[in-house]
Amino acid sequence: MVLVLLNIFTPLRLITDGIRYLNIVEYFKGGLGNSSIAAHDVLPHGYPWLLFLFDKLHLPFPATITAINIACVLLSCYLLTKLLPVDHKLVFYSLVLLSFVNIKHFTMPVSDQVFTVLFVAAIYWWSKFFAGRPYSVIPALIFTAAAVYVRTAGIAIFPGIVFYLIYNSRAKLKANKILAVGVIVLFVAAVALFIIKFPFFEAKIGYISQLNLGAMITQPSSIPARLELHFKELGEVTLNVPYSKLAGLIETGGFDTAQYLLLVLGAIALYISARAIAKLKLAGTLTFWVFLIYLAMIFLWPFYDTRFLIPVIPVFICLLYTYLVKLVKSQYAGIIPVIIYVLLGLLSLIYSDAISLNKSFFLNHYGADPGLTEKYRVHFDNQSKGIKPVYNIKADNILFLLENYDR
Repeated sequence: MVLVLLNIFTPLRLITDGIRYLNIVEYFKGGLGNSSIAAHDVLPHGYPWLLFLFDKLHLPFPATITAINIACVLLSCYLLTKLLPVDHKLVFYSLVLLSFVNIKHFTMPVSDQVFTVLFVAAIYWWSKFFAGRPYSVIPALIFTAAAVYVRTAGIAIFPGIVFYLIYNSRAKLKANKILAVGVIVLFVAAVALFIIKFPFFEAKIGYISQLNLGAMITQPSSIPARLELHFKELGEVTLNVPYSKLAGLIETGGFDTAQYLLLVLGAIALYISARAIAKLKLAGTLTFWVFLIYLAMIFLWPFYDTRFLIPVIPVFICLLYTYLVKLVKSQYAGIIPVIIYVLLGLLSLIYSDAISLNKSFFLNHYGADPGLTEKYRVHFDNQSKGIKPVYNIKADNILFLLENYDR
């Protein structure tokens, strides 16, 4: 926890989506007009409004973002211990905090960790509602709306609820043929409506347009390529190291050993998780169905980015590492993958702390864009000299954002 909290002292860490979010905040503040890119950005506005609030309260921006992200991850884990069978809660919290994906994004102004707690909270309250507490529908609806407003992927909650109800009503459906036919007709009608109105949904929902579903139909060969991307991501989460770092450690001529190792690990981890789900009989829970729908959405996504797995990581770690120790007959053999995961996580934390606490190290190791590094160099130089230049938001966008938000 000490190593995690040291990142509160980081400079503002910008990536593409973080820059987009901050530019939307500037649009809210009137710094960018209606003709700007930020005014028409497809990102939902829930998270920029939160950043807008931090700005209005004059909070120390990087520290606030980092503290909120850490708190969101911990609260998500706590709620999941109410939904999933977790034997050792502190170990579970630690493993999630040690995920390199979480470590990397604790310090960034992106929505994923805030979305995770809203997403899990919505599942928690819907579970309470279906367990016979009718008033739980109020917080369930509030958290669902908030999750969707922060990230469009929150819509996974709705089909998750539908499949959960169908699964738990399967005995009734089997006994009542008319009801079963009615459910099938409704399902077919929903699919038909989606296909017929696909251009409308594609225009209105950025996620659907970015899926590029047409390519999956016209180029079926693109489907295995998409699956390969996400098995590789799961492999990264399982081993707890990014492909870029692993590839540098195990170079073997022209053969991409790291990629194939991660693909195999991803497939094994998914298999073990499926075994755990069956063993723990989680298919009857709302948590299973909502996260299954979310994971299916990720597997359809045509881009490579482990960041989008942040909501799944706590569930994945719970299923994988809890069950892995039980699955392997030798206790020592079962604990070895956990030790590797922890050691690599600690290395990630120490690396992140170095970036947070040492500006020279930051300039040499943060990001792969020399242009962005140079902007940071200028910004740090201004800070060391105690000067506060005024930059134009359009001509010097990055320096403008750093000057205004790295406080």
